[in-house]
Amino acid sequence: MAFTLFPKSIRFFEMLIQQNQILKEVAADLERIFEDFTTVDQAFKRINVKEVEGDELCREIARQLSQTFITPIDREDIYRLNLAQEDSINFFKNIAARTRVSGISYIRFPAKKMISNVNRMVAYTGEMIKALRANQEVGTFVREIKNLKGECDMLLSTGLSELQDVEVTEFKGVVDIIKWIQVYDRIEQVVERVDDLSDAIEEVVLKNA
Repeated sequence: MAFTLFPKSIRFFEMLIQQNQILKEVAADLERIFEDFTTVDQAFKRINVKEVEGDELCREIARQLSQTFITPIDREDIYRLNLAQEDSINFFKNIAARTRVSGISYIRFPAKKMISNVNRMVAYTGEMIKALRANQEVGTFVREIKNLKGECDMLLSTGLSELQDVEVTEFKGVVDIIKWIQVYDRIEQVVERVDDLSDAIEEVVLKNA
């Protein structure tokens, strides 16, 4: 397979921004589920479609990297951001899938707020990638993401404490607690994943400053 020395037709930053847009749309649909659980089926269908688009774009970015000799930033950095965003998309889909099949009857406030926060975190990662393209600093975005993550940590503690305080009078109550522990676990994972994404972008920005 021939290599090209001229990457002008390979718009890696634009592809990463497009990938981040898919991530934002998936995050927005998950927030809709946690705002109004009656939307879960339609939102999950859209998330599935977007996940497929994201998977195809991830492979395309990898394919273009394999064929291009010169890249706007180090190829390993593009590869890292590509996989980090793809992983985040998959984690959002996993939460949506777990919530959809869990049989929970209502959305608890700490979970709802955590999903809202992580949606905002995703939005900041998009701004960070744009800043990387423009060779601008990202400190403000990083601080906002860390603040939102810290709030998510407190919300998680609150949510788990609430489950411990639930008075269980029948077996169904025990099952409900187990389901919510699983949902909280997946929300925590996606918060960590988006935080890892922001760390990766920040490291690439500092490397190329």
